[in-house]
Amino acid sequence: MEKNTKKDNNKPPENNISFSYESLWKSIIRPPRDNYNIKDLGPYSFMCKKKNYSRKDFNILGFNGNILKCSFFEMDEIDRQELSLPVIIYLHGNAGSRIDSLKYVRIILENEINLFCFDFAGCGLSEGEYISLGFHEKEDLKIVVDFVSKLPYVSSIGLWGHSMGAATAILYSANDERIKCICADSSFSDFNVLAKEMVNKNIKLPNFIYSTAIAFVRKTIIKKNGLDIYNLKPIDEVDKIKTPIMFVHGVKDKLIDMQHSVKLFEKCEATSKIVNFFEGGHNTKRDKIIVKKIMEFFKTYLN
Repeated sequence: MEKNTKKDNNKPPENNISFSYESLWKSIIRPPRDNYNIKDLGPYSFMCKKKNYSRKDFNILGFNGNILKCSFFEMDEIDRQELSLPVIIYLHGNAGSRIDSLKYVRIILENEINLFCFDFAGCGLSEGEYISLGFHEKEDLKIVVDFVSKLPYVSSIGLWGHSMGAATAILYSANDERIKCICADSSFSDFNVLAKEMVNKNIKLPNFIYSTAIAFVRKTIIKKNGLDIYNLKPIDEVDKIKTPIMFVHGVKDKLIDMQHSVKLFEKCEATSKIVNFFEGGHNTKRDKIIVKKIMEFFKTYLN
């Protein structure tokens, strides 16, 4: 939210440049944090399709020593037809939190799949100052997968990621056979390509000015949290993924163009790969048709 301040016509132009530069690197690794109350996660016990479910909250120590706030929605043992059930781990976007998974929790549980969600470091209620668009998040994801795989009555694990979460799933999954399937919703393929596209849309800087600016931003971000944005390329990892993967993208996405998912799909060499587009933008509510397709995908490969 912008603060209302009086315009200072005597402010030197270099101060304005400094403000824009700070806004640029902060938009990458310090977007607005999604603050919420624990009660926003809903009740600890509830019913869905005449079956009893519960929510358990956990604190997990993340890769950089930050506490990650997590929740596990699972069917009560008394109502299970099978002793063990599959689990979807939901991975939110850069300015999101585990709250984002709540719009899907009912349909996931109705399909007799449990849901694990968490706030990435620097997001929601988790500790941490900065995000890294998948660079450190993939290390936190490994810790979360280790934790979930040791929970009782877990038969298989799938990943459902949106935006940064989708990129994280791609960067991570090539090296973990425990991941049985992935839904990558609105991932970027190469952050450098995305950054240039965003600058061209909003500012239209000449190439030489953009190159100089992004080089300074890169140095600042490396100093702040060790992320080298030049190496943030899910496109370089997607061909290593062999597990089934579904790419999903909105045709009206103005933040990350749908061509990013097209390129990821084309380079992917998974045993089974699907790409689905829908009428909508980056953060718009996914319609029932595409959500149904996603759930059919998970049911096929998690069971």
